[in-house]
Amino acid sequence: MQLPNFYTSSIGRKVIMASTGLLLMAFLIVHLGLNATIFVGDRGILFDRTAHFLHNNWGLHFLEILVFSGFILHILQGISLTLQNRSKRTTPYAVGSVSLTPSRSMGILGAIILAFLLLHLYQFWLPNVLGHNDQSLSRQMQDTMSQWWVVAIYVLGCLAVAAHLFHGGRSAAITFGLGDRFRQLLSILGVSLALAVPFGLATIPIALFTSFHAQL
Repeated sequence: MQLPNFYTSSIGRKVIMASTGLLLMAFLIVHLGLNATIFVGDRGILFDRTAHFLHNNWGLHFLEILVFSGFILHILQGISLTLQNRSKRTTPYAVGSVSLTPSRSMGILGAIILAFLLLHLYQFWLPNVLGHNDQSLSRQMQDTMSQWWVVAIYVLGCLAVAAHLFHGGRSAAITFGLGDRFRQLLSILGVSLALAVPFGLATIPIALFTSFHAQL
């Protein structure tokens, strides 16, 4: 199969989905580690220093562009595969049916995660890039997470990420054509990350919300 045809084929799109998914999974692990520094107990000093270092490091800006590109490619390939799967289905879904195929559920979860990501970028990334943030990032984070509806959206987003990772880990193992042993290992790793990473991310807004209102 020629290379251009491979990447436009169904299997090629699945390989892109799996590869970019692994990239984004690695980003989530790093993101969790950096955000967890807000709990060091130094009133956000280490968290703000880390954020300042990342904001002023051009090498890391390149990685940021790589992650953004991977996320956009992941979305586009996901939409393409969803539409392709729908076009191949000859029997329509029964009226009133609530059952979801893996491809449909992944599409819905992806839409929830995208909405959650846009809110996150609007609240944190965009103000800092445009220079509209006149307070430290740790203070901004604590103020933002003092609102219950924001925390609720973040927790819902983390649950969607968990479900997405749970399905994605097994799908990646199948896509890469791994043997049974390595497929099982990657599936276990995917399930472990699907539980640990979103849970860790969800504890941050919950803890900040609880801490803020406990001081009132």
